Amino acid sequence: GSGVNAGMMLANGIYFKVVDSDDWLDEAAFHKLMSVLRFWCRTKEEKRPDLVVCNYVYDHLEEGKTKAVRYGNLFPEQKICRWDEIGCFSPEQYLVMHALIFRTGVLYDCGLKLPEHTFYVDNIYVFEPLPYVRNMYYLDVNFYRYFIGRDDQSVNEKVMIKRIDQQIRVNKLMVDAYINCKNTNKQLKAYMFSYLDIITTISSIMLIRANTEESLQKKKELLEY
Repeated sequence: GSGVNAGMMLANGIYFKVVDSDDWLDEAAFHKLMSVLRFWCRTKEEKRPDLVVCNYVYDHLEEGKTKAVRYGNLFPEQKICRWDEIGCFSPEQYLVMHALIFRTGVLYDCGLKLPEHTFYVDNIYVFEPLPYVRNMYYLDVNFYRYFIGRDDQSVNEKVMIKRIDQQIRVNKLMVDAYINCKNTNKQLKAYMFSYLDIITTISSIMLIRANTEESLQKKKELLEY
């Protein structure tokens, strides 16, 4: 969280992208994206999309396998669109950090500040600004390469159980963001609720897998919250 907060404070560009230290960007896709962003930077502010979505690729380096997550069936091709113009997301197509480039002003407008010294804050980063996103643009390139499969990675099950209190903290902050959302767009609210449902399910499963009296009590408290 601290790195992203510092980056947002220093950022003076029109668009903002987070790249995790384990991951990397495809060079050809990067040049295509930059060409599109530079075009919008030369247009009037009200004509720029608030959110740009690109494909990303899971890189299981140790297994030598890759899998691309694409959004072409959800967004109109090469067109700035609103929430009510996009399709229904499948469970693997949610708008995660790897896929998103925000207009920097959106992050300022929502007052985003991520918790310090906390893992899993990428879920807040892709969730809290959404009510301030009026329109989006999809670029069909495999831009972000997401490294996965390392034993000590934060999304490893054993690591998640060890850090479950941080996951719960993030989960509750997402509940707060949903409850406090003042944007009444039905498609937006349905998407946010569905994403929150997935994160809460992950939290619940990890607490069940921990299988202690304390973890099961935490699961009950989270669901009550």
